[in-house]
Amino acid sequence: MNINLAPLSIRELEQLITDATTLIEKKKAESIKNAKAEVEKIAADAGVSIEELLGLTTAGSGAGGKVRKPAAIKFRHPNDASLTWTGRGKRPNWLQAELAKGKQLEDFAI
Repeated sequence: MNINLAPLSIRELEQLITDATTLIEKKKAESIKNAKAEVEKIAADAGVSIEELLGLTTAGSGAGGKVRKPAAIKFRHPNDASLTWTGRGKRPNWLQAELAKGKQLEDFAI
């Protein structure tokens, strides 16, 4: 496609950009709507939900598949029982501060 934009004024070019942007957004939304309808039809034809089709859940798994059990607490602050750590992920600030004071990780083990 070859459109000669040279004769257009700045105002006309800016309006063209605005109109094109609006049209692009409408076409994207329409494309998403059509794709969603196709996926819903495919899932219905297969007799499964969209989630099952996409592998987000398994058939008969109830409310959303497996639920992960929280990790057990392995370390606790001796003076404040609300400060705990499972031993997974980044060490909490309170534990880093205590270790910097020279204490050992085993001092906080439960």
